[in-house]
Amino acid sequence: MKRILSILIATVCAGLIVGLAVENQQEKPVVKQKPPIDDRLIEFKFPRVAEKTFDNGLTLLVIEHHEVPKVYFRMGIDFGEKNDPDGMEGAVELMTRVLKKGTKNRTYEEIAEEIDFLGGELDASSTRDFFYVYGEFLKEYADRGLDLMSDVVMNPIFDAEEIEKERSKMLADIENEKSSPAFLANRRLNKVLYSPHPYSKAKSPESIRNITRDALLELHRNNFVPSKTVLVIAGDITFDEAVDQARKYFSAWRSEVFKTEKFPLPRERTQRVLYLVDRPGSEQSNILMGNLLFSRKSPEYEKVLVMNKILGGGASGRLFLYLREEKGYTYGAYSSLHTYKDTGGWVANAEVRTSVTDSALDAFFEQFDRIKSEPVSEEDLRNAKRYLIGVFPLQNETPSSIAVLALQQKLYDLPENYWDNYLKEIDAVTAEDVQKMAQKYVNQDVMAIVVVGDVKKIKERLSRFGPIEVYDVEDNRIE
Repeated sequence: MKRILSILIATVCAGLIVGLAVENQQEKPVVKQKPPIDDRLIEFKFPRVAEKTFDNGLTLLVIEHHEVPKVYFRMGIDFGEKNDPDGMEGAVELMTRVLKKGTKNRTYEEIAEEIDFLGGELDASSTRDFFYVYGEFLKEYADRGLDLMSDVVMNPIFDAEEIEKERSKMLADIENEKSSPAFLANRRLNKVLYSPHPYSKAKSPESIRNITRDALLELHRNNFVPSKTVLVIAGDITFDEAVDQARKYFSAWRSEVFKTEKFPLPRERTQRVLYLVDRPGSEQSNILMGNLLFSRKSPEYEKVLVMNKILGGGASGRLFLYLREEKGYTYGAYSSLHTYKDTGGWVANAEVRTSVTDSALDAFFEQFDRIKSEPVSEEDLRNAKRYLIGVFPLQNETPSSIAVLALQQKLYDLPENYWDNYLKEIDAVTAEDVQKMAQKYVNQDVMAIVVVGDVKKIKERLSRFGPIEVYDVEDNRIE
């Protein structure tokens, strides 16, 4: 009994001690310690890239990485959606869909079966500037994988039946996209921001129906040439092996040089205009606004990247914190860079309640004025740079991602040591640089502003911001 009583007394005492400790903690809150911050610049050394140019003009880049028995192929051709023939917008995208669906040497079924048998991947895609073909295979099948890739690139037949199948899918996609406010906003903004450059073009049901097999064959004949092509081979392969395989499968590729098309640059904007896209009954307004920027090759790229990170690059950006956290207008407000080979744009966006559409624009403009009139704090600058510097090596650890960087460097004609100096350029950005870039490129006085929503409910409220044009979901002007 004495032992039990002793245990009870000890337990009560312990409880009192704990209670006093807890009470004491409540009276004197513990000051949270921030984790130490290491301001040293992360070391990122771009892997060695061996290069060879063949007699037919094909550029080969080789990146050796022997840790995993796989080989990655990345091909970029200086030819993209901006090269769509007038009235056939969507032609290059259609090419990506049917490129591997039959060649002079293999049927689509044979190609698909061989890829499946090899356990590899092979596909194509396009952007405004470039056409990409990419694949990956185990090392033991790399030779056969490159054989497939070369056949698809050099000998597509653009089978008529496959064209019609993919055309039908593209038409269905466009019809579905009309219900997307983001699609409608981007289509209108691209037209007004980049015109008359073909970056302003948009595919339509009519343009897709106009695409012919002969047009695809001509596009292929005039643009799929080795002198406009960069092939990256990365992974478990030596330079000599890569050269031998590339020569084996691409030496017969013809080497004629065609003139590079010259496109008109976008018109400089002289006033702020609002373009409203009417969606009757919409409970939200999708806001998208932008200014012209520069091409990807600009030496100001890293400075604007840091400025954008502070202003609207994610949930830590000022736009997000102000419009969402402080004002409660939206689930998120952001900004981003869109840089291409010929030019580019800086855009900001948010989806807001219809009733606060005009207030949201005021809030955007407040933050635009703030970053232009006040130098950013050292803490904001440091956090933005640390994020950009820290995430880059993590995103580019694999042979595949390194191959993409090497391809970008060549296609955008960036300096040879660009990726070695990339993080250093970001780290060198100052608060003065951020303010100057904002003053130069964030200009609401000539900004193109697109709002997709219920025009009857928002037009009058938005009239104070500038001239208004109204469009329907088919992008026809109605007011």
